Amino acid sequence: MRQCGMTIRKTLLITFLLFSAVFAALMTALAYSRARAALSDEIRRNLETQALSVMQQVDAMLFERVKDMESWRRLEIMQELKVGDVDKRLARFLDDIKSAYAGIYTSIYCVHDAQVIAASEATRIGARADLAAAWLSIRTKDGLIAINRPDAFSAAPIMTLSGPIIDAYGGAPLATLAADISWMEITALLDHATTHNGREALLLDAQGRPLAVSRGLRAVLPHDGAPLAQWQQAATGKGVFSSNVDGLQMGHLLVGYAHSRSYKGLPDLGWNLVILTPERVAFAAIEHLLWSLLAMLAASLAVAAGLAIRVSASTARPIQSLTAYARAIGRDIDTPARHIVGSSEVRELSRAFNRTLDELRASRAHVVRASKLAAAGEMAAKLAHEVRTPLGIIRSSAQLINRQDRLDARGHEMMSYMITEVDRINELVTSLLDSARARPPEFRPHRLADIVRQVLDMLHDRFEGHSVSLESSLTDDE
Repeated sequence: MRQCGMTIRKTLLITFLLFSAVFAALMTALAYSRARAALSDEIRRNLETQALSVMQQVDAMLFERVKDMESWRRLEIMQELKVGDVDKRLARFLDDIKSAYAGIYTSIYCVHDAQVIAASEATRIGARADLAAAWLSIRTKDGLIAINRPDAFSAAPIMTLSGPIIDAYGGAPLATLAADISWMEITALLDHATTHNGREALLLDAQGRPLAVSRGLRAVLPHDGAPLAQWQQAATGKGVFSSNVDGLQMGHLLVGYAHSRSYKGLPDLGWNLVILTPERVAFAAIEHLLWSLLAMLAASLAVAAGLAIRVSASTARPIQSLTAYARAIGRDIDTPARHIVGSSEVRELSRAFNRTLDELRASRAHVVRASKLAAAGEMAAKLAHEVRTPLGIIRSSAQLINRQDRLDARGHEMMSYMITEVDRINELVTSLLDSARARPPEFRPHRLADIVRQVLDMLHDRFEGHSVSLESSLTDDE
């Protein structure tokens, strides 16, 4: 009984737990996959937007510096170079400009024949200044503006812009105006864009060489100026791609990039802004969500297990009781009736079981009675058979005596009574044997009135014994 009950209970328990576990796991997986996909799309859009935004700020800064150079070269005070700035008015003007820009320019000076003839720092005047060959050139109305490449890994990187100052009257070059720009402005922009978010940023030239590097990459990138082509996904445009760069110890990366655009007439210099973020950092939030979902899954399974144990116990217990009841009846049919407590179906099954048991007990009583009757019939048949033999002998003897001449009238009368009684007993025995013998039923039409009269005649003596008067009105047509 215990084994059967435990099997039912275990089946219900395992089924409930499996259903709960599969459902909860599917919901957890669906929620995690949807959340990860949504977060991935959001991260990609954010990387692309940030790369584009920083690139536009770099373009705007460079545009402002170029416009500064253009406007300064056209100033009337620049014509002081024709007399060698003897009164130092131009030098004081350049110093004022440098101060006004608050650290953007480290030095502004004018060079003629490799000698500084005016400068924002008085100590530079008269010193030798050999301007390096132009790395890039930007064509303007007043001639080319040359750009010298900054050192991305220097402690204080400098980008130098230089362009000719033209004589307003003669059209000949008077000198070259040069401005040393603190490239830390760009480096600070990259650092600001990647602070507190686990990202890194790179500004690359058209060949893929670093122009500016955020703080976290300065110590790990090679300082040889070699191209970093693995981060140049496209020559133009914007987007996001995946990469795994050896040596950075950043794992798998998501890389957002944006290409420099022609900003307000500034030509396309081919620069690219790259934003790097490790996937483990980018998806840290979704990993926390996964652990939260797993914790919720474990809690759900624990609750489901508790409910499953309770439900399986409450479902299996009535079935166990009903099974024990059936086994008790199998050992003793006279076991007292039990009413099993449980669901409506179990209670109905218990009642039906009790009704079946009552019918079984009644059938058993009928079978016992029939068996007794069968035994009595069989005994009566044997007894009738045994009685007929001596009855035949008695009748034959009575007939033989009745034929004797010496027998008087009284004797003949007694013998006739004996023969008559023997015949009556023989008829009774014959009727008893006929009733015990199985015969196929014989059907024929009878008048109902005759049957009723016969029944009334048979019951007449009983009615009279109980002072019952019975009247009937029957016709022969009935």
